[in-house]
Amino acid sequence: MDALGELTIGQVAKRAGVATSTIRYYERVGLLSKPDRVSGQRRCDPEVLGRLGFIGVAQGAGFKLREIKELLAGIDEEGRMAERMRALSERKLSEIEALLERTQAMKGWLEVAKQCGCATPEECALFPDGESGSWDPSMKLPVVHVDGKDCRRKR
Repeated sequence: MDALGELTIGQVAKRAGVATSTIRYYERVGLLSKPDRVSGQRRCDPEVLGRLGFIGVAQGAGFKLREIKELLAGIDEEGRMAERMRALSERKLSEIEALLERTQAMKGWLEVAKQCGCATPEECALFPDGESGSWDPSMKLPVVHVDGKDCRRKR
């Protein structure tokens, strides 16, 4: 670090726990501003660490980089973060609730599947039968109700 307190990209990466390639990518997509260069080497203001922390927390909450860019724009436009945060969080909560529902269906399916003793997909209630047509992957995973541990199709 020099007298001005600027950090090299390597120092930023080490302190933030991210790869230098991640920092360069964030610069390219506009999440981080391009730093000044001294003798061809990036020199970052230590404030970039806070921005990287913000990005990390937002990613942990499930926000995509494009959404994080919207949140960061709210920070840059003084006083606008709260309304963007509320709007994006409301959308994200709907997505997460749908994901939780799908995850519960997956868990139920897998709990039945781990006990499966069927010899073929045709005899197994976990898979669509020939009469109901093919299964569309964009649809919800069907909830399978079985008697006990037997997932064989009732004939």
